[in-house]
Amino acid sequence: MNVLIIPTWYPNGKDMLMGVYHKEFCEALVKEKNLKVNMLFIERERLNNPIKYLFMKKDYIIEENGYKTYVKRMLNVERINFDFQMRQYVKTLEKAFKEYLKKNPKPDILHAEVTIPAGYATCILGKKYNIPVVVTEHATYYKDFFRAQNKKYTEFVLKNAYYTSVSKYMLEDLPDYVTKKKVIPNLVDTESFKLNRKKIKGLRIAKVCAFRKGKRIEDLLSALRILIDKYKIEDVLLTIVGDGYLKSFYEEKCHELNLEDYVKFVGRKSKEEIAQILNENNMFVITSTNETFCIPGIEALASGMPVVSTKCFGPEEYIDEKSGKLVEIGNIEEIASAIASVYQNIEEYDIKYLRDIADRYSAKNVTDMALEVYQELIRKDK
Repeated sequence: MNVLIIPTWYPNGKDMLMGVYHKEFCEALVKEKNLKVNMLFIERERLNNPIKYLFMKKDYIIEENGYKTYVKRMLNVERINFDFQMRQYVKTLEKAFKEYLKKNPKPDILHAEVTIPAGYATCILGKKYNIPVVVTEHATYYKDFFRAQNKKYTEFVLKNAYYTSVSKYMLEDLPDYVTKKKVIPNLVDTESFKLNRKKIKGLRIAKVCAFRKGKRIEDLLSALRILIDKYKIEDVLLTIVGDGYLKSFYEEKCHELNLEDYVKFVGRKSKEEIAQILNENNMFVITSTNETFCIPGIEALASGMPVVSTKCFGPEEYIDEKSGKLVEIGNIEEIASAIASVYQNIEEYDIKYLRDIADRYSAKNVTDMALEVYQELIRKDK
């Protein structure tokens, strides 16, 4: 089977985490299922420097681990005219696809990541070239796709693709006419996080996220202050892995709360380094407003630690009373109380149970789900 992945995001430029799971998914399809897989990515360059764009290389190929990513650049004029941008994206994708076919056989499946723009443009491509299309939704802002400006594009996708999402809750609000739908979660390399657990003294909290709006690291910092002052937990250390445009804001918040002795900002780390960091902590905390999935939460469970999370959708599908606690978004007191409760009962959390939850999202299990969808579409197409 020959599959072409068409993502909306790809880890390049300033944010090397954005869409990294698409790369891992491609690698897993090759490794776990022995499929022939490549990726076709339309890189949208911002309009802030059009002269620079004129001299940029418009097409290039990235040699990946077991597959290739074919990249074509275009200018992003979405802020000037959204509909014009969508038309240009569709044209650019088809042009890139024609060039792709000169070097590769026609795909059996087109699999787009995110409804707009990649999903919409891929559905048009699929209809024109008679290729079945799968679309997987990842975006936290996915409900925006159903609003007036985007609705015609989203409806076209829903009527012309097998629609999937990384979490069940994202499928619940779909129109009744959408019958081809399924959850294909983000896959997690769970085996890399199954290190021998160390005996940890004191409360050691880990958080892994990009420093973006909605992650609400400031809530965790405020909860940490309560843990120290109200719950008298002084042997505590919070290790925060990540980077982003809100870094200085979080560092200033840490200073305001006088937490410099209790918090470490360690920057971006590799998967192997994150696995070691998680192994040196005994709790993971998610404080987001909205998470469609939250891969680090699964990595934490795979490492054998319980998770305290806000009720931010995605994590609610894998956190229960035996794997951690769920709290209300923005409720600092409740976050602190939940952390204190989990810490007081830390020895009662069964590592095997935590890892069994994580293994639902292993490369093998997730690629099994994807392959079932691919095979169903190919059977119906014959």
